[in-house]
Amino acid sequence: MTENSMMRPMNSDPPFSQAADAARAHCEAWNTRDRDRWLLLFADDVVLEDPVGGQPKQGRAALEKTWERSQTADRTWTLRPQRIIGCGIEAAIDMANHGDLPTGETTIESIEIFKVDDDGLIASIRTFFSADPEVHDEYYLPTN
Repeated sequence: MTENSMMRPMNSDPPFSQAADAARAHCEAWNTRDRDRWLLLFADDVVLEDPVGGQPKQGRAALEKTWERSQTADRTWTLRPQRIIGCGIEAAIDMANHGDLPTGETTIESIEIFKVDDDGLIASIRTFFSADPEVHDEYYLPTN
């Protein structure tokens, strides 16, 4: 590490902000319901652990299924990042997930860890939250 790089704030160097930028783009595309743009943010072999402890969801088909289960005529989720901290190829997000569901409105708080690949595409998302059986179906419940 050079003396100049030590003086620079971490978020000013593109490699340090790449994962945070991907996380912000994920939230924006999701919240504007832009499915095509959202899908383009991910690597083909992406792995979703949503939640961690549940069955990992891998690849494009898993992304499409996640979208279809979350964005329906009577069920939508809005992502409200409270804080995003990027470092290298990863970013941590303190997220408030607001659900407008048939049973009413709810907010699920989570910590989400994003990792990007060499192309800046999202390679993995690990989501930590306490699943509520009243809100989440078996697709989202931990298996252990």
